[in-house]
Amino acid sequence: MLNGDRGPVEEGRQDGANGASEGGRLGLEEAWEDVLRQQELVRKRAESKRQKAEDQETLWREFMETERREIKQRQNGQLAKHLGAPLPGELPAQLRQLAEHDQTQAKRGLVALMSGGNTVYKPLEDLQPEDMPARIAANRLRVTWLKERRDAWLGRGETSA
Repeated sequence: MLNGDRGPVEEGRQDGANGASEGGRLGLEEAWEDVLRQQELVRKRAESKRQKAEDQETLWREFMETERREIKQRQNGQLAKHLGAPLPGELPAQLRQLAEHDQTQAKRGLVALMSGGNTVYKPLEDLQPEDMPARIAANRLRVTWLKERRDAWLGRGETSA
């Protein structure tokens, strides 16, 4: 009976060994596929990161080109042109002083940054990408103020019904 018991045990071991061997091969193939998938993910992440950095660099370059154009317009008296004639209650000298101040700041290369309700001025060439939101906020405030002023100027001849 010992021989009879050993036979099936050895056969079972052989089947198990063959199964383990096949399972081992499948395990290696699966592991290799996982490695390849991981390498592909790493490659895609690196490509995505490179593309994002490239896009940010392009955005920053375009932002600075726009800022340089705008500062030249300010140096040439853009604000005075946008202000137009004084509104009722405004003194022409105040408007002229405001426009001259803006032009002087532009000639010094200064741009406004708005953050937390405060306005600070910084040389254009010292701007960093992290200054973009504050610069955009200051620009929006300026444009909004000019539009509201223009709307008040356009409406000054109207009478309320």
